[in-house]
Amino acid sequence: MSQPPAISVAIPLYNQAAFVSDAIASALGQSFADFEIIVIDDGSTDQGPARVQQFNDPRIVLKTQPNAGVARARNRAISEARAGLVAFLDADDVWAPDHLQHLAELSRRYPQATLYGNRFIEFDRQIPRALAHPVEHGLLEDYFAACAYGTQPFFTSSCMVRREAALAAGGFPPDHSRGEDLALWVKLATAAPVAVSSYTGCYYRRNASGLTSRPVLTPDICMLTLKDLLAAHTDWPTARRRSVGEYCNRIALAHALDCLRAGEVAAARNFVKLAAKTSAFRTRWWQARLLECVPQFMRDLAFRVSGARTP
Repeated sequence: MSQPPAISVAIPLYNQAAFVSDAIASALGQSFADFEIIVIDDGSTDQGPARVQQFNDPRIVLKTQPNAGVARARNRAISEARAGLVAFLDADDVWAPDHLQHLAELSRRYPQATLYGNRFIEFDRQIPRALAHPVEHGLLEDYFAACAYGTQPFFTSSCMVRREAALAAGGFPPDHSRGEDLALWVKLATAAPVAVSSYTGCYYRRNASGLTSRPVLTPDICMLTLKDLLAAHTDWPTARRRSVGEYCNRIALAHALDCLRAGEVAAARNFVKLAAKTSAFRTRWWQARLLECVPQFMRDLAFRVSGARTP
């Protein structure tokens, strides 16, 4: 068998024929070339697998399985990976040319970390142009505080994990399609440092027909994981416990506002109750609480005017 690559790229594929060619082309166009691409076709019913097979590159491996969900598809890619590092790329996202180069640099500088990430930009149709700036690399002082109070440091398609650490953490929770990625990051961040760069390495497609357009009606697996961590780590310092709790509150309020936007008032009310003890997001909590009490047309107007949504 040939020498293992430095990085394995995991691409879960399910009915993304319109976008998967762009995703793979962006991976093949990386300035860092020592990688393999593992595409897990999760029971697609469109031409996505055929689009993958059109690429004539020995670094691409296509595996097929009956539809089992994105978590199991990613977990299979991790298990099939030959590299010690696994970077993730969803089939409808694209990478900037130096994405893997900066992830590799992070792993070189911070071997003690098990989770690495570059910045990302969301887009709908036209890929935006990232502003050029000096790239900084470093360890997050507190991953949970960054997620609770700041801008999300990375997205699934802009991050990379150490394979053995991801396997030891149980991989992505199966049977979950919302919050399953964040749940794994939370577990990894609990056990080891997290390294990030300021390079914009990923363009995340907010697809109106995808999962992100449908509200979550019950606490997702990331919220449940955060609550389990708080229960298990009563010895954590007060600041850490506060950050973990506020991260959970932030997710709950985001779900509440998404539910209110979709008219799912009962689910929204439950999320508002779950976040009732927040201090960091008190204004947002009152906003959601008031929106519970008005007719839907007034909620729609409020969202159009303010764009109310927890980042």
